[in-house]
Amino acid sequence: MNRFNQYIFNLYHYLLNLRDTMEYTIKREHKVALYNQRKEVLTNGLTGANTAMGSFIENNGENGQKLKEKIQEFLDDIYSENSTILVPSGETVRVDDGQHVKLFDYVVNLGETLRDVLYGYVGLGEKNKDLDPLIKNLIAADEKLYRTVVTMLILNDFKASFFEFQKVMGESKGQPTPQSNFIVQNEIVKYATFIRFSRQHCRNTDNETLDILDDTIKLIEMTEGRRDRRDDKPFTFFFDEIGIRLHEHVKKLEPLWQEAYNRAVKDVMASQQQNNASNESVPADTNNN
Repeated sequence: MNRFNQYIFNLYHYLLNLRDTMEYTIKREHKVALYNQRKEVLTNGLTGANTAMGSFIENNGENGQKLKEKIQEFLDDIYSENSTILVPSGETVRVDDGQHVKLFDYVVNLGETLRDVLYGYVGLGEKNKDLDPLIKNLIAADEKLYRTVVTMLILNDFKASFFEFQKVMGESKGQPTPQSNFIVQNEIVKYATFIRFSRQHCRNTDNETLDILDDTIKLIEMTEGRRDRRDDKPFTFFFDEIGIRLHEHVKKLEPLWQEAYNRAVKDVMASQQQNNASNESVPADTNNN
């Protein structure tokens, strides 16, 4: 794999660690070792010498500096010692589940900016007929998986907020309250915006993935009163149905992505080892003295 494609992979690897920050919205034990590894990749990738992201920022003037500031803000809020969202404690990481909105905000919006950068190089490689098939397959597999995973995770929180809203409205006999307004404005609306934003920027064209994403939007429209529920079934039916479909699609896509990722990593490592060996080789001494 040539250096151009290795550069694309390194940009992708940075994006991957940003993407995987969504893992902390899943209610399970999170190991500090993985947190530290992810933090190191994101921090060193931004400021370290000879890194793909650092190089991109350095070569893009004012726009590059603006991107660096946004990434640094993300690191300060999520991965710094002052973070109130992720707090390492012993061998695990404590997560403030009340701040999922902020975490998704970074991953969805900042992540899309990094995807634009990545796809810019992918497009250049395709134009110059220099894009390695391993990289092309990896990016395509990631696009399908990411769009499905981000929708699935955000919908889980949307569902919890929506049913909490219904409970509060039931207790107030249908009258808006400060609590119900807070849930709508600070949770439900934002989660819906994230899901729609991701769908609007989706780059894959396969019907299976797009149908699931579109049906998720239809469910959101039902909760907003913009679309009737089919057969007047309860909301639990529709949330359960789309939740199962998203989960099953992730189970189908994840092994395909993992295979594409492993193949790319193997090729990148082999190429880097070859480059290092070439750099370290010493020409034969032709001086007869």
